[in-house]
Amino acid sequence: MFSSPQDEQQLPRKDAETLNSVLPIHLSEKDVEGNPDFVNLLQQLTRFVMPDGASTDTHKDFQQAEEALRLEKHNWLLSHILHREIQEMILDYNLRAHETGISSAEKEFRDILEQCMNCAEVKDYLFFNPDPSSKITLLGLQPDDVQGHNPFKRHLQSLQQKLIPELEDRLRQRCENLVSLYHSSSAPATDSGELALAKASQLPALVERSLRTLEEEKKQLKMTRAKREKQFWLYFETLLASLGLLEKMVNEYRLGKQSQNNTITTEWLVARCDAMCLKIKYVEMQILCDTYTAETVGALQRISQHLSDKHDASEKDLHRVNLALEAYSAVGSGFSELVDEYGRLKNELENKQWALNEFQSVQEPSGSGNKPVGSKHTK
Repeated sequence: MFSSPQDEQQLPRKDAETLNSVLPIHLSEKDVEGNPDFVNLLQQLTRFVMPDGASTDTHKDFQQAEEALRLEKHNWLLSHILHREIQEMILDYNLRAHETGISSAEKEFRDILEQCMNCAEVKDYLFFNPDPSSKITLLGLQPDDVQGHNPFKRHLQSLQQKLIPELEDRLRQRCENLVSLYHSSSAPATDSGELALAKASQLPALVERSLRTLEEEKKQLKMTRAKREKQFWLYFETLLASLGLLEKMVNEYRLGKQSQNNTITTEWLVARCDAMCLKIKYVEMQILCDTYTAETVGALQRISQHLSDKHDASEKDLHRVNLALEAYSAVGSGFSELVDEYGRLKNELENKQWALNEFQSVQEPSGSGNKPVGSKHTK
C-alpha cells in the first residue's frame, strides 16, 4: 500500500509535533526534513529522557520518592489535624470559661487534656537531632520518663472515652462544612447528617478527580501553548519571507526604477547646465563683439601705442635721472650739503630777483616824467 503525497508531506509535521511534545525542544518541519539522522537520534532519546529533561531512571526514583513523601505527609497531616483540633477544643473551653463559665467536670476535663497535650508535645522536643536514626535525646530523657511524671496518666482511658466522640463530632462538622463549601454551587444546604457524611467520605475521590481534571487541562494548555508557539514561529518565518520578498520587489521595481530615473534626471540637468554655460559664453562673446568694433579696436590700438610710447619715454627719463643721481652720489658725503646750499642760494637769488623786479616796477612810473631832462645823464 503506497502513501499519498499529502501523507508524506504531513510526516515531518507529525514527527516535529511528537518530538516537541516528548522532549523539551522546538523543531520545525524544515528541521525534521533537513536533519533525518538527528531526528532518529532524538527518537532514540525519547526512550531515556522524559519531557522535563530528566532521565527515565531518575523519573522512576522521583516517583517513588514522591509516593513515600505522600504517605509520610498523609500521616503527618492526620496527626496535625488531631493536634490542631485538640488545641482548638482547649481554646473553646477557655473562651467559654471566660464568657459564660463551664462546669467543674468540663474544667477538670480541660485541665487533664491540656496537661496530657503538654506531655505529648514534650516527647517531640526530646528528639532534637535532625538525624532520624540518632538515639540521643534532650538531657538523656526518654518518652517513658516524661509519661511517668504525668499526674493524669491514670485518667487516660476515661479521657479517651470522652475525647474521641467529641473529636469525631467536631471532625464530622468540619467535613460537612467542606462538603457544603465544595458543593455550594450545585448541592442544596439542607442535607441530612448521613448524606453529608457520605458525601464527605466521597470528597477525597472528588478532589482527586478534580485534580486529575486540572492536570489534564494543564496538559491541554501546554499542548495548546506549544501549538501556539509553533504557529507563532510559522507566522514569523512567513513574515520574514514576505518581508524579504517585499524588499526584493522594492529594490527591483521601485528603487531600481527610481535609480534609473535619478540617473536620467541627473544627466539631463548636466546637459542643461552645459547648454546654459555655452549660452553665457555666447552672450559674452556677442557683447565683446558689439563693444569692440573695427574702429574701436583701431582707436584702442593707437591709444595703446601712445601709452606704450609715453611709458618708454618715462622709462628713459627715469634712467637718465638715475644716472644723474648716481653721478651726484659719486661726489661724496658732502653732496647733500651742496644740494642744500644750492637750494638756499637759488631761493635767495629768486627772492632778490623778485625784489629787484618789484623795485623796478615801482621806479618806472616816477622816472618817466624826467626822462627828457636826465635821460642821458642817467645812462
